[in-house]
Amino acid sequence: MLDPQIKKHLSTLDGSILVNRSVDEIVAEIVAQYTLNVPVLHTDRIQEFPPEQTQMQVPQHSQNRVFVDPGPHFVPATAFTIQIPFSGDPNLFLYETSGFGTYIEATFDESGVYMTHTSEHPDAAKIKHNFDARIAQIETALSFSRGNAEQWNNRLESIVRPAIEKRHQTAVQNSTLTLGYAKAPIPAPPSTPPAQAAPAPRGRPGPAPKLDIFLSHASEDKDAIARPLYEALVAAGVTVWFDEAVLKMGDSLSGKIDEGLARCGHGIVIISPSFLAKRWPKHELAGLVAREMAGTKTLILPIWHNIDHATLLAHSPTLADKVAGNSADDIPALVRMILDVIR
Repeated sequence: MLDPQIKKHLSTLDGSILVNRSVDEIVAEIVAQYTLNVPVLHTDRIQEFPPEQTQMQVPQHSQNRVFVDPGPHFVPATAFTIQIPFSGDPNLFLYETSGFGTYIEATFDESGVYMTHTSEHPDAAKIKHNFDARIAQIETALSFSRGNAEQWNNRLESIVRPAIEKRHQTAVQNSTLTLGYAKAPIPAPPSTPPAQAAPAPRGRPGPAPKLDIFLSHASEDKDAIARPLYEALVAAGVTVWFDEAVLKMGDSLSGKIDEGLARCGHGIVIISPSFLAKRWPKHELAGLVAREMAGTKTLILPIWHNIDHATLLAHSPTLADKVAGNSADDIPALVRMILDVIR
């Protein structure tokens, strides 16, 4: 059975392509396009960035301290970040293939995988042990991906070739059919005067306008917090990338998300149990973290929703140590906090 995406691709092949090119050539091109290239980590080329001073959120009660007020509570800390180069398709980091649904605390872009460890009292050996354990976790997840990808790649030509051969045969047969009438001349392409061959620069559409905020959230949290916050921000004059206001039927989800991330100055991340369990919110967060790490400006503005510090810390210490808003605050208070940062 054909994969829906490949089936759609084949349905769009022009008849002239099928007639004028060989089956082998078309099959090879499509197989190359849909072959899965699972990332390979190059752990022999890991690089570490200079440590950065930051703030880390800590519990109200711990072995060494007790805070009187309810918090949240932050202490000075140091953040250590490493980059792990890789080769392969970075999109395959997004797929959970082990069946255990394990969340891997790392971000990535085309140049590498990034890991950050934040500590109040840094210990080099413990930090390296933490990074090594997380790298091993990624390697385990990739090994599951690699097995599935190898099976898919081995089957791919046998899936594509029969469909191409059938469409090629039909196209060739149709090209030789005639009803006996005189052949109509094939219209020549319209000639373009040299002066009009390339449109003037002022006629080209300009770049997409920049936006203030990218609002990242899980769909389960849309009614409770995401949409009311979006409406309040817009009313305050803030420009916001919000999925249901931007996406239209037929849009590429990944393409639109990447376009939105590139256009926005900051990203609000509504962190909830649903958010941590979803693939697309993780993709959005990875893009925001990669941009924040590449520059000097704080891009990520987290808002906690129905989640406590211990739960978030177990999933992402990097997110847990950021000063955050809380959906328990009213919407006007959250809008004021956001305006203080972006303006």
